[in-house]
Amino acid sequence: MTSIRMFSDVLRAAGAGVLLAVSVAGCDLNNLLEVSDPSRLLAENVEVPSQAGALMNGLEADFLCAHGAWVQVTAVLGDEFEDTNAGGDNWSLDRRRPQSQNNWGDNDCTDALPSAYVPASRARWVADNVTGLLESWTDQEVAQRTARIARASLLAGFSLNMLGTAMCTAALDEGPELTPQQVFAEAEERFTKALDVAQAGSMADVANAARVGRARVRLYQGDTQGALSDARAVTEGFAMNIQPSDANNRLYNRVWASNQFGFNFSVPAWSRNLTTGGEADPRTATFDTGRDTGWGPGNVFAQEKYGSANSPMPIARWEEAQLIIAEIVGGQEAVGIINALRAPWSLPQFASSDESEISDMVVAERQRELWFEGLRSYDLRRLSLPLFPAPGEEYQPGIKGGLYGDQTCIPLPIIETFNNGTIR
Repeated sequence: MTSIRMFSDVLRAAGAGVLLAVSVAGCDLNNLLEVSDPSRLLAENVEVPSQAGALMNGLEADFLCAHGAWVQVTAVLGDEFEDTNAGGDNWSLDRRRPQSQNNWGDNDCTDALPSAYVPASRARWVADNVTGLLESWTDQEVAQRTARIARASLLAGFSLNMLGTAMCTAALDEGPELTPQQVFAEAEERFTKALDVAQAGSMADVANAARVGRARVRLYQGDTQGALSDARAVTEGFAMNIQPSDANNRLYNRVWASNQFGFNFSVPAWSRNLTTGGEADPRTATFDTGRDTGWGPGNVFAQEKYGSANSPMPIARWEEAQLIIAEIVGGQEAVGIINALRAPWSLPQFASSDESEISDMVVAERQRELWFEGLRSYDLRRLSLPLFPAPGEEYQPGIKGGLYGDQTCIPLPIIETFNNGTIR
């Protein structure tokens, strides 16, 4: 299992204050002190080979925060979280009625309800920018240049995946409005670059992560044969995690922070302690925090998957690759995959020869195995799964009111339309 290490000793000591607009987290504090205004570093001072390590640290910190925000937001839009806070503008997401003008649409990743768009867009831009810089430099100028190109391309791919799965549309670099399918195609390009560079440099972990990411976005684009080829090539037991930190808020595990620290969101009754084969499934275990905010239907229930600010979060796993295979091929191979994933948890084995039943069980297995990993919301959308509570049902009656909607994606926020002349 691989964890992306997010920061240097300098970043651990300095915290979020070093995360500047140009993402120079981890840079030498002595260099900062040599500038007349440390908050206004010029690109020519930091986009140089000697700062390659600092630029990578900044990228990885940006990606960590964006990934956590994406998991949190899609959990609310989907069926994994329900709102328990007093911020009325936030309720639109939980009601499945998000609007482009919602105040949270341009929030950063550390807000109680972050934007899924702004942090992911920043991480994508920084990843592509760092990749371009590294490609313009030489191995003599930058140590581990090839490995850094592979990593930056990988994080660009996963950042684009965030945009494609959360948003109804997106835009890159002030360009035209893109559909999710077009965004997934961009992600595939980044994953392909990461895979090619990683294979040439014998970087097995990055190669495996790129295969998982590319299999995912190929599946989303309907390229089942390409997805199947990638998924079958992932090494058994592989996992790549990002590693949050309790050093400061920006580096927290955002699911933990919003659920067990801020109590802004609770695991609802329809998503907690799910059963498998009639038995409680430990992969979806929750507990009652005993905390009632007064703005939710009872006490806040906490997920047990991420128990602290520094709980690692997976971004690519062999188990997801196996479920992609199961979804595509069906039949007894899918049955075998389901049972192999259940075995470590001592859960009841599944048996069926009915293709419809097998397909439904693959979906149920994805919900449990990939719980709070950011994938459930887009599964609801792409597979046209039943929404619960159903559209038209009253939203938290006696507490907030209104009716549940049927939106499964977030409209392009006005921060993009106001600043992107191509879309106006």
